[in-house]
Amino acid sequence: MAQIFFVICGPSGAGKTTLLTRVRKRFPDLVYVPSYTSRPPRSPQELTSGRYRFISREEFERRIRRNEFLEYAIYAEHYYGTPRSEVYTLLAAGHDVIKEAEVQGVRQLRRRRLPGRLVAIFILPPSLEELEHRLDRRGTESVVARRRRLAAVLDELSALDLFDYMVINRRVTESVTRLCAIIRAERSL
Repeated sequence: MAQIFFVICGPSGAGKTTLLTRVRKRFPDLVYVPSYTSRPPRSPQELTSGRYRFISREEFERRIRRNEFLEYAIYAEHYYGTPRSEVYTLLAAGHDVIKEAEVQGVRQLRRRRLPGRLVAIFILPPSLEELEHRLDRRGTESVVARRRRLAAVLDELSALDLFDYMVINRRVTESVTRLCAIIRAERSL
């Protein structure tokens, strides 16, 4: 049976990280692959969270030229990307993989032949107003950065046909239950 590469996507503030953290606790055998990014850490805790590997823009571009990313995207003026060799190695070793990616990245993944099956899941906030409230409450970005992220949502919504599933994150507990049901269903195929 082919291994599964689960990719979680959605606008900043939709709750991807919270949901992913809880889902990973329920499926400890799912291997999380951190993204590389050229953006600076938002907090000291982010440096040790294991969610990102922070590198310079120059180093990121060097790795692009060496074809080291399975997918990469520019989001809010920073690069984000998935390390090709790490994902391929894990899938070939029989592990299911889970990670976050941007819409641009999912678009690239859909065009690739992967050594496993891609399952893309889009997380939506209940409304744009709620999304704006979540970004404000998070308080990790400037007003300009928040506006840029909100503007990007419309572009992301135009790409929903790339996704196998959509989950509207109204309540975290219900959304985690839905994500777990998707993972179980896909693993049973």
